[in-house]
Amino acid sequence: MSAAIRPSIPHAGWMAVGMWAGCLAAERASWAAWGGRSPATGLVVAALAAVCVAVAARRVSVLRTVIVLLAFGVIAGLCASGLQGLVWHREAARVEDCGAREWTGIVEADPTPGSYGTVVRIRLIGEPLPAARVRVGWPEGQEVPELGRTVRFAAILKPLPAGEPWARRTARGGACATGSAWRAEVGAWRSGAMGWLLAWRAGSLERMHGVPGVGGDLLEGIVLGDRRRLLGTATDEEFRILGLSHLVAVSGSHLALACGAVALVGRALGMTRRPLVLATIAAGASYAVVTGMPYSALRSLLMLAVGGGAVLVGRRPDGLSALSCSVVAVLTIEPWSVFDLGFQLSVLAVGGLLLFGGLATEWAVTGVRGPGRLVAGTLALTCVAQVLTVPVVASTFGMVSVLAPVANAYAAPLVSAAMFLGLVGALAGSVVPAAGNLLAEAGGAVLAATAWLSHHAAQLPGAAVAVGAGPLLVAVPAAGAVGVWVWWPRPATTTTARRLTAAAVGVCMALAIGPAPARESSVVVLDVGQGDAVLVCDGGRTMLVDVGADETVLRRALSRHGIRRIDALVMTHAHEDHTGGAAGLSGIATVGWVGVPGVGSACVSEDEVWLGPDTPVRPLAAGDSWLIGQMRVSVLWPPAEPAEKLETNDTSVVLHLSVGELDVVLTGDAEAAAQAGMIEDGALSPIEVLKVPHHGSSNGLTAEALAMWDPDIALVSVGEGNRFNHPSASTMSMLKEHAVVIMRTDHSGDLTVRPAGPGYRVTGSRRGDKTAVRARIGRTCAPACADAHGYRHTVGSGSCGGQEHRGSEAGLPHLWRRGAAAGARAPPFASARRRGGRPRFQLRYVRRRLGRCHRRCRRRQYVAVRLRAAARGRAQRRSDARCRSGDTRRVR
Repeated sequence: MSAAIRPSIPHAGWMAVGMWAGCLAAERASWAAWGGRSPATGLVVAALAAVCVAVAARRVSVLRTVIVLLAFGVIAGLCASGLQGLVWHREAARVEDCGAREWTGIVEADPTPGSYGTVVRIRLIGEPLPAARVRVGWPEGQEVPELGRTVRFAAILKPLPAGEPWARRTARGGACATGSAWRAEVGAWRSGAMGWLLAWRAGSLERMHGVPGVGGDLLEGIVLGDRRRLLGTATDEEFRILGLSHLVAVSGSHLALACGAVALVGRALGMTRRPLVLATIAAGASYAVVTGMPYSALRSLLMLAVGGGAVLVGRRPDGLSALSCSVVAVLTIEPWSVFDLGFQLSVLAVGGLLLFGGLATEWAVTGVRGPGRLVAGTLALTCVAQVLTVPVVASTFGMVSVLAPVANAYAAPLVSAAMFLGLVGALAGSVVPAAGNLLAEAGGAVLAATAWLSHHAAQLPGAAVAVGAGPLLVAVPAAGAVGVWVWWPRPATTTTARRLTAAAVGVCMALAIGPAPARESSVVVLDVGQGDAVLVCDGGRTMLVDVGADETVLRRALSRHGIRRIDALVMTHAHEDHTGGAAGLSGIATVGWVGVPGVGSACVSEDEVWLGPDTPVRPLAAGDSWLIGQMRVSVLWPPAEPAEKLETNDTSVVLHLSVGELDVVLTGDAEAAAQAGMIEDGALSPIEVLKVPHHGSSNGLTAEALAMWDPDIALVSVGEGNRFNHPSASTMSMLKEHAVVIMRTDHSGDLTVRPAGPGYRVTGSRRGDKTAVRARIGRTCAPACADAHGYRHTVGSGSCGGQEHRGSEAGLPHLWRRGAAAGARAPPFASARRRGGRPRFQLRYVRRRLGRCHRRCRRRQYVAVRLRAAARGRAQRRSDARCRSGDTRRVR
């Protein structure tokens, strides 16, 4: 094999990099201005670009050309993206004055099915919003329009809310408003060649509907770019786990295959170079239109046009130059396409292959002979694309596929063959439908075999690795790519190449195996936004209680703690913010068994992607218990047969965790009915840590349950800036009145509770967060009843046999602290004043806590003294009885 030569980066490449950065900065500035904030980012980037241009113009250096090109690229990106933001702002402002009316437009993309109906993206025609893009919820029961159809609908369009993350994602797609249509009708196809091509596409899709099973699902997405049948299926998730999603989304490989087929036919017909190049470009443009013209296909088409133009004028085509020019062109036409996932992945993958493909192939095939060289070269190219796309894939999906090189090695040839069969079948089906159907079924059979292999590969432990987001996720691959390009290390000997290959395989195996599970006891309330997910670990065993609302957020949370195995998964109740992230477990962690409430709606369906075929699902009811390591887990609620029908929140599984002297209660979303039922059943007892029910809402925690639990620390799982205004002020005030320390995930990140010697420790994961340490003194494990002497005895199973003195002095304030007793109302925090350099409310709080701990200690000492006195009294009475009976033995 010839030596790999380091490719030079063309001038257009530096400008494309600068333009990319400028588009990112201008979009952020535009959205900040829409939200009423100062667009400082764009101004700072523009100022830096101007300074770079000024410095480079005055001083001559080696980097002068690079700095100038980067600076001009940044300025061009700022201008293009800023102009799109200005147009978007004007359109959004005009939407507010439109009111209810009829609209006319053209469907720009395939309709998207969702939980609340079908959503259609439309480009409007005519006043008052010419050429504006909107997203419309289609009325139920009406004919859903296909891509390229004209539509007329009646709706009230509303501008996107500035503070919602989904609104920003929608705006990046160009849409300025949303609405729900109450009346709609579908018209004719759009005029011109595009309308004819899209009508042919609709007919081909209708014929492909006859291909059954998963093969038909994949065939429609791979050949014609329609992924509606594939969305949400197990195959879609398995392809994502194995890093095969790019094979389904229309990209450069699809366009190259279509154009390659045309070029082969043209050469067979004896076409000359110029007509052949023009025919190839025309075929690529037609295929891009048929697939809906995604940005990745537009990038490929522009690269093809640049390369074909170079051939026509007698120049040697350069891949990096063509890629750079296509990126600049796409960003000029649609600056906010910089946020499109397919466009990002295609640019990074193609750029990485053009830069490092030759070097990686040389390392892989050195020392390999025979057919193994082809396999090694293919794996090397796949690894290059995988490594360079890690920042985008990990930040989007929260995971990185370990088996991607192997999966692509077997899937890419099969998908290419199936696409060729499907495309030829679609063309032949327009003339001879029977022949077209036969070819389509053959392509579907090939894709079904691919899906079968992928299904078994995705079930392997460690198929993917959960990865958290952060600046290192971008900095490390970028620095590595720059270092390799500067150093350009070539294999010196066969032994060196083999050692590097072995090291790469070892790293992949280490990532797949993962770290050893934690053996120390911990309860972690994960920061998963507006939802619940609690991780319980002890002795190398792991239990997860709820999974939050978002699968990507869950993967990031699990990656922070290195979780690869979940022995028990408990779904507290059937609400999306507690069960919606379950798909994030696919390929990341294996699940031993699943526990669900024995009453109410089903939390888990049998066709869940993440649920293994042999994973048991068990209904849970009050009285059930099991061990996680040495930690005892007991179910307090719901009962096996409730006396009355319960609301969904009140069917929440409430768990009591006990390890050593530490007691923690996880409440799910249990509300007043559930808490009253537990009090009536005598299931509540004093604890140390309480996970506040229902994210701290006003209808969550009750005063009666709080008094029975009497926790030291309350943990609130809540999303920052959530639209429900959780936690409520009333719940927070109630906790403060009971002198409970409050910690929240939106303030402190992951909240970890760990036993620490005679006490326990609660810590937050965010930098600068304070550690709360509370020593635990005394425990009452069961409901108590008072006797005639003022003692409170624990009763029932699990009793610790302890006593607590409840005489009249128990409610008096201690001499160490000032102010009211522990049962009195706490002073309001808002009235704090500084005294002696410290806030008064802090001193009162510390004194109150010290007094409470001191009283507990004195009670325990008092109980011990009384027990010793009682024992001495019993011994003395036995001794006296024996003396009276004539027994002279000494009794101790």
